[in-house]
Amino acid sequence: MNKKNTKMAATDDGRESPKEESEENLWSAILNDVGSSTRKRKENTKTLLVLGDVNSGKSVLIDKLCQISKSFPIGGKFPLSCCSLEYRFIDVQDEDTDDLVDRMGVWILDGVVWHSQLLSFVLKKETLPHTVVMIVADMSQPWSIMESLQRWADVVRKHIDSLMVPTTELKDMEANIVKQFQSYVDPDISPVPTSTSSAEEGESVTLPLGEMTLTHNLGVPVIVVCSKSDAITNLEKNYGYKEEHTDFIQQHIRKFCLHYGAALVHTSAREERNLAALHQYILHRAYSLPFKESASVVDRDAIFIPSGWDSEKKISILYDQLKSFAPTDAYEGVIQPPKTTGVESEAGEVEAKDDQVFLMTQQVHINKSPKPPSTPPLAQKETRYPSVSGRPTAPAAKVGPEGVWFDPGFNNSSNDYWVVAG
Repeated sequence: MNKKNTKMAATDDGRESPKEESEENLWSAILNDVGSSTRKRKENTKTLLVLGDVNSGKSVLIDKLCQISKSFPIGGKFPLSCCSLEYRFIDVQDEDTDDLVDRMGVWILDGVVWHSQLLSFVLKKETLPHTVVMIVADMSQPWSIMESLQRWADVVRKHIDSLMVPTTELKDMEANIVKQFQSYVDPDISPVPTSTSSAEEGESVTLPLGEMTLTHNLGVPVIVVCSKSDAITNLEKNYGYKEEHTDFIQQHIRKFCLHYGAALVHTSAREERNLAALHQYILHRAYSLPFKESASVVDRDAIFIPSGWDSEKKISILYDQLKSFAPTDAYEGVIQPPKTTGVESEAGEVEAKDDQVFLMTQQVHINKSPKPPSTPPLAQKETRYPSVSGRPTAPAAKVGPEGVWFDPGFNNSSNDYWVVAG
């Protein structure tokens, strides 16, 4: 009897029974597993970093990609671009079940290089291996494309160097980029890998890279997007661009992409050109999902070149179209901004005069103009104004200094009227 009472007291004095302790341990184990898996998933979450100049079309392009994946926040749409570092997300769904597999974070940096300091919140040592970099260039202003691409590539390189990633880890990341480039196989071609196997030795022999291929390996996948590709027609119509100009632009951009092992995609958000292909390719590079889109270089405004497809030999095909300039000519020497200093009209271009010449001309016209009469007609006739709060009315005054009319017979200290000549 005493033993029974002692056992009951042991359970009633605030201490847990063995059964309760086992249940608590079970829940603790479950929560620890969930917490560890959540932390692991957070560390492995893929990130898309979008860079480019102001008004290059970054935000509009990403919003279009979010529409493809049906990725929208509560409220139906993302806010307008209004900050230095914007955030979006792209839902990654299973192709068979449409279940949500992951949510890819998208960071859009403002087009001011000074704001690159904010990359410390996006590109960290832990997240760098899970990041895809996309540089957007404005095709409607081709004269600034190469400078823009190089500027933002330098921003990424400088930031990666500041992370002080261990040399072994960085070398592994660079090796993965080289392996991906060399192992690319065009889906439209028979599955002949870019590496040949030796039947006698029974080992794989990797084909060497070209002289200008991956000379600037960042260790992360890079995608170069030329937005507003529909502007090519406008360049030909309004600025006299010819086909060889667009070929010259294309071969320079493709050489830049070779240096970084980057893919090249021409897009048009207005005409929704290549948006679906870009969306799938981003997921392919980030999650290694299957990608069946082949390269396309036929349509100048719809170019799509996956990383690993291009080569110096393929780029040299464009050289035959260049008649007025050589492919090695400086880009800024051939592709220059329009030299318009005036207003274009149907009669032609009207040049603006120098400021000093314009002012001197106006001075001559002013000197030739007849001088106005010393007393305006309004002052010739006396006009009475109604009284206000019982004060006497003031007659129309004569013209005084600074065009102010006043009655000389009234004392200003006694709240007399001051009327501005109208």
